[in-house]
Amino acid sequence: MWVKDVRNYEVEIYEGEELLYSGNVNDAPDELKERETKTMNLEHKKILIYI
Repeated sequence: MWVKDVRNYEVEIYEGEELLYSGNVNDAPDELKERETKTMNLEHKKILIYI
């Protein structure tokens, strides 16, 4: 799944252990939206995305 396929959710996007973005996925930089996800977890009404 691609980051851009996730819509209207609060997310945290990580690469390894580094937090790259936190906020609404619609407002994420286009560079991140074009990345493919490795895993996604739902935690406390946020989706944690690892790329």
